[in-house]
Amino acid sequence: MIIPAKKLIVVALRDREEEVLRKLGELGVIQLKKPSEKEILRLTEEEEARLKELEKLYERFIEIWRTLTLGVPETPEEKAEQEAYQRYNSLRRRLSHLEMEENELKRRLTIVKALIEIGERKVPETGKFQDIFSIVGIVSKDVLSDVRKKFSGKPIILKYAPISKSETFIHVIGIIDLWRETIEILNSLGFKELSLKEISGDLRRVEENIREKLKRIHEEIQTVKHELEAMKASFIGFSPEEDSKIRGIRELHERFMELKKILALEPVKHEEEAKIDLDEARRIINQVYERYNSLSAKLREIDEMGKRLEEAKELINVLEKAGVRELPELGEYEDLVSFAGIIDLESMNSFRRFTSGRPIAYDVKEIDEHLAFVHIVCLKDFAREVRATLSSLDFREVKGLIGLPKDVNEAKAVIEEKIRELDEKKELINEEIQELRETFRSKAGAISRFLFIRLRLDEALLKTMKSETMRVIQGWIPKDRVESVSGFLESLREEFHGKLLYEFRDPSPDEEVPTILKNPRIFKIFETLVRQYGWPGHLESDPTIVSGILWTIMFGMMFPDLGHGITITILGVIFSRFLKKSILGLNFRRLGKLMIGLGIASAFFGVLMGEFFLTEIQPLLPTLRAGWLENPSGVIWLIKIAMFFGIAQILLALSISVRNHLKNGELAEAILGEKGVAGILLLLGLALTAFNFFGITVIPGILEFPELRMKTLTSWPFFILIAGLFMILIKPFFTREEKVIGIGLMLETFISFLANMFSYMRIAGFAIVHAALAMVVFRLMQANLLMGIGVGIIFLNLFALTIEFLVCMIQALRLLYYEFMTKFYEGTGTPYTPWKL
Repeated sequence: MIIPAKKLIVVALRDREEEVLRKLGELGVIQLKKPSEKEILRLTEEEEARLKELEKLYERFIEIWRTLTLGVPETPEEKAEQEAYQRYNSLRRRLSHLEMEENELKRRLTIVKALIEIGERKVPETGKFQDIFSIVGIVSKDVLSDVRKKFSGKPIILKYAPISKSETFIHVIGIIDLWRETIEILNSLGFKELSLKEISGDLRRVEENIREKLKRIHEEIQTVKHELEAMKASFIGFSPEEDSKIRGIRELHERFMELKKILALEPVKHEEEAKIDLDEARRIINQVYERYNSLSAKLREIDEMGKRLEEAKELINVLEKAGVRELPELGEYEDLVSFAGIIDLESMNSFRRFTSGRPIAYDVKEIDEHLAFVHIVCLKDFAREVRATLSSLDFREVKGLIGLPKDVNEAKAVIEEKIRELDEKKELINEEIQELRETFRSKAGAISRFLFIRLRLDEALLKTMKSETMRVIQGWIPKDRVESVSGFLESLREEFHGKLLYEFRDPSPDEEVPTILKNPRIFKIFETLVRQYGWPGHLESDPTIVSGILWTIMFGMMFPDLGHGITITILGVIFSRFLKKSILGLNFRRLGKLMIGLGIASAFFGVLMGEFFLTEIQPLLPTLRAGWLENPSGVIWLIKIAMFFGIAQILLALSISVRNHLKNGELAEAILGEKGVAGILLLLGLALTAFNFFGITVIPGILEFPELRMKTLTSWPFFILIAGLFMILIKPFFTREEKVIGIGLMLETFISFLANMFSYMRIAGFAIVHAALAMVVFRLMQANLLMGIGVGIIFLNLFALTIEFLVCMIQALRLLYYEFMTKFYEGTGTPYTPWKL
């Protein structure tokens, strides 16, 4: 069942916010709700409205206070408050003045742009002159055509340009005799005269100057607004928490986890939180991290040196076998470079061609049939070019020979000594790393617990709103926990001396409310089936119990076998009790719990239909006998049972749909919808009309329908069918949808209900298949005992317990999802996940 959710709002002071969150996390029943922009805006608007009232009260208070405290010196706090308030009012007045100035400049810029567009270079003179007049102004865009008609054919020049979507700038020039007539015409058309006194000179330069002023004023407006918002934020500015702080904590936690991994520490259990703060945790982690990296760098350097020495040692042994008794002197000298390495013999010809005619000396010693040791001496100026050429010939330079004695035996002794020294250094560094590991291990538990709490708190803060002084925490709690949570918050309020506010509210229609499921333990496993389709919405009906029961029954009807049912139940117990880890992504513990119910249902229907490990036994159903598959009446009876079960299941789904629509206030859908009362009437009429047409017996002696054939069209079930179709047809007239939708919906619903009913025949089909397998086993046993045991009893039972079991389970799930749940279930909700520490 679905438990209604209540919205909890907690307001705490900023200095107590983390303490409140920790208490709520320890309580573990609230799912934190991230504030939407709409909620932040609403809170801010409410506070701004209060601020305006407070401003008026404060001004009145200041007047009274000044009257009563003449000659009384102000305290520093009072003086600071007055200065802040005066600064706030000064900024408001400045902002108002700047905005007025900005609007005026925008108006001027519009006029200047219009004058430029009509072809003016300088600001035209306006007024009445000796022989002519000139006038500028604005008319509505709608009357521009009338203005043109009125002045058509008269000695008047009309220039115009649009200045907005609805207004047009016009410049009228005419002879002085037409002045009065022109003014009357313009006034009748809503003309607004403009003065150009504020504008003078070259229009392009005027435009540039206005734009510069606008830019400067806009920047000043933004500065003033920013300062005003900062002042407001000190007491009304609600905003969501920024995530910059949590990023630092996450990076620190990642570094801690990396250290835990590279230092091979055991999984740290969450111990009691020790006295440690963020700075100390960061200091310890960074100190250990840097120290470990330093030691690791030394180890890598030692390993690299050791690798070179081992390589040199191996090369010396090879050279010694090749008859070399003295090593070349390698290194860089004043003008020369001497180096050596290994090269392929085939590449030496290319190298010889390269050195021909160049000041390069080299000595080659073959060390086997494919490789050679080559010693090269060249001028420093040629060293880069020589090395580049050798690199293209797969030359591998050996640097481990540098600094060794010329004598081979002495060189080997020096290498052995250096390797021994490196091993000693490596051992000392490893001991230091082990000491670092032990030191860090002693503090890792406390740091782990601290970072866990810190991360959880910062994640929770991201889902809250804050102002300069307050923190607003929102969340969802189950309705049945309101009383206990209220008592907890009341005690917390007393502990904080009343500095905590809380309120429980019903969710608003536009809020996304989590769905809180609370089902009996025996049915809780079936929430897995529901979750696969989608989580129920908080206003839907919880289909968990009814879906679990129907799925189990349908599987039992498809897979009726006492022996197989017992086997499946035993396997289910084993999976649920002993296989607690997921294998190949499959949770065998949950699967085992589902299998227990399936096995019991299979065994129950196996007893009713007389099957035990594909061997026929006496059925308990009075209408069946052993070998019922060979009797057509038994098969028809089974098909009828499947159809009756399917019709009852669809009727149940439609009834739940009606309940959901009524619960949501959707009366038209509940009565006229294809998944409402109209759908129920259509399905009942369709089924009963078919029963009357064929003469179906539902319960012998109690519910029997006579075979009416074409007379069915005048029977009462047929009129129920027609009533259902008619109700669906007229639904668009009440829901204000397209009227043609009703016809399509009526036909689609009629066809889908027919398909749904026939779809349930698969229940009988799979039961018949299972009985047919039992018949095959029986025939094989009669024909050949050995084949009957091998192929029949062993192979076919294994086939039934694997392939047939999976197919029946999937087909039962398909009927549940597509024939049953689609009638009433949307599955668009979100699960309730309380925040816990």
